[in-house]
Amino acid sequence: MDCQETQQHVHEYLHNSLSEAEAQEITAHIANCDHCESHYDMEALVNSVLQEACAGDEPTEATVDRILTKIRSIAAGGEH
Repeated sequence: MDCQETQQHVHEYLHNSLSEAEAQEITAHIANCDHCESHYDMEALVNSVLQEACAGDEPTEATVDRILTKIRSIAAGGEH
């Protein structure tokens, strides 16, 4: 699995929504790629903040996707 694929599936990885084989591939990639490990850490932090902010209420998948898209845009030097 390459960096692009890994980063596209980190959200599903964090939510245990991948097959065991896919999860193992991402685990191996993250263990050997500092860039993807940083991406994983950011996604994990966002998930943690969302969980705290929602105080037990799960945000919709669309809300999570919008927030992550905005964060990625800012992290890539896009709009603020």
